[in-house]
Amino acid sequence: MATMNRLAVLCAGTLALAAASAQAADEGFYVGVGTGQAQIKDNPSELGGARFDESSTPGRIFGGYRLGAIPLLDFAGEIGYRDLGDAEGTVNGTSARYTIKGPDASVLAIFPLLGFDIFGKVGIMHYDLDKTFAGATTGHTGTAPIYGVGVGFRFWRLGVRAEYERIDLDKVDTVDVGMVSVYFRF
Repeated sequence: MATMNRLAVLCAGTLALAAASAQAADEGFYVGVGTGQAQIKDNPSELGGARFDESSTPGRIFGGYRLGAIPLLDFAGEIGYRDLGDAEGTVNGTSARYTIKGPDASVLAIFPLLGFDIFGKVGIMHYDLDKTFAGATTGHTGTAPIYGVGVGFRFWRLGVRAEYERIDLDKVDTVDVGMVSVYFRF
C-alpha cells in the first residue's frame, strides 16, 4: 500500500510540474485575427415599428499579453480593432443597413486545462455606427461595454479559440457576435 501511495504522489507531482511548466510557457505577447457572424437587432423609428434583425460577417485583428502568473487561473489583456461588417436587409419595403466598427480593449480571465482554455471576457469598444434607411445615413459614435465567454486550444505557439460576445451599444437593441480566431504567441 505504501508503494501505491508513493506512486500516486509521484504521478500527482509530475502532473503538477507539467501543468506549471506548460502554464509558464503560455505567458507573453500574442497577435491574432478572427471572423464569424454578428447578429444585429433593433426597432428603429425609421422602420415604423418593424424589427431589424440581420446578420453580417465581422472581422477582428488583435494583440495581447498573457500573464501566466497563477497555475489554475490566468489573465490576459487585449487590444484590437473590429469591423462588424454590413448588416443589411429590407424591412416593410424600406432598405436598411447597419455598419459598426472601432477599436476595443478587454481583460480575459482564463482557466487553463490540459492545453485548453476556458475564458470570460469584459471590455470596452469605441464604436462608429452608421444606420442607413432608404439611402439616408445617420452616424453615431460612443463607447460600449463588451461581455463574452469562449474556449480555446493551444498547441506550440499557435492557438485557436471560439467565443461569443455581446456588445451593448446605446443606439441598437442587441449586437451578438460569434467568432473563431487564430493567434500566434511570441
